[in-house]
Amino acid sequence: MSNAFRRIFLPMQELLRGDIREKYRDTLFKRWEGGNLPAQHRFIPGPDEKTVTMSFVHPGPLKTRAESVIESRDGGETWAETDLDMPACNLGFFVLGEKYMSLQSGVQCSCSEDDGKSWHSRKIEQAGELLYNGLEIPNSFSSIMVTRGIYAGRVVIVSSFFTGQEGPDGELVASAYTDDWGDTWHSSKLFTAPDPLPSGPEAFGEPAVVEMPSGWLWMVFRSLYGELWQCVSRDGGTTWGPPTPSGFVSPIANCYAFREPSTGATVLSWNATQPGIYHDFQARHGLYRPRTNLCFSVSHDNTRTWTEPVVVEAGRGQYPTIWFAAGRMFIMYQSSPGEDPMDWK
Repeated sequence: MSNAFRRIFLPMQELLRGDIREKYRDTLFKRWEGGNLPAQHRFIPGPDEKTVTMSFVHPGPLKTRAESVIESRDGGETWAETDLDMPACNLGFFVLGEKYMSLQSGVQCSCSEDDGKSWHSRKIEQAGELLYNGLEIPNSFSSIMVTRGIYAGRVVIVSSFFTGQEGPDGELVASAYTDDWGDTWHSSKLFTAPDPLPSGPEAFGEPAVVEMPSGWLWMVFRSLYGELWQCVSRDGGTTWGPPTPSGFVSPIANCYAFREPSTGATVLSWNATQPGIYHDFQARHGLYRPRTNLCFSVSHDNTRTWTEPVVVEAGRGQYPTIWFAAGRMFIMYQSSPGEDPMDWK
């Protein structure tokens, strides 16, 4: 594994679409028959510049090893299972010299300092342990390793925390970070929507984070107020500035943001749809829906301006993940028929 996760990037190529679970239902995804795939499956660095790789674990209790690793050597057109043995990873995988870090669900990391020859596990301490006892487990969808300035090498996870359960209860946002490759963790202060905004369930939640070419961090998250909101950190996620509206219309639905590695452009994927009016979590036309018009937009100037949105899925597409490999941008997402509330499929 000495060079398994080091690679360069090729020029971008044109768009391709595929339903990999349906295509490989009887082969690669046979073990998931009758069950749900995680809504946020994880891309990981591939062994070379032409390979796209994904790691899967079943939802539920934490796993120690990845249960399935698949790869494509033709830009995502076909996929095959690989025998790569690696720790469970569904939140991020980072490489710094000979050091590897694999994050699982915002609560555990597996780390290696010898090119993957040996691994040790560490508990990720977040705001619930460090600042405010009684919060539920972190709701974590996004993490980065800072690459610029005095915080280079820091791993940052952004999360939201329910004060009870999703739907009827409030939600708080914070970041957790480590400067010693997972041995110790620190937390920013918790925050939620500022006064005088009306408070309510999930005022802010499910944040995503991106490092700008200048070194500061941009956090973007779903909100109760009909659009995505945002805030900025200029100290590597230690503190965050005041949250502000982003102007991206959206229901209370997950978004994702990622930086294109060769140009530094920021890509945002979200549901660009005016939400319903009802606060009921299960309402068909509630604030959480419709989760249609899954789009992406690109900023070439540190999120100041954005390109016209491109529709990825006009039907029900949600929980996107963005990745760059093999000269392409990949957006993987969950697709479900209709608008009625239903289990993840």
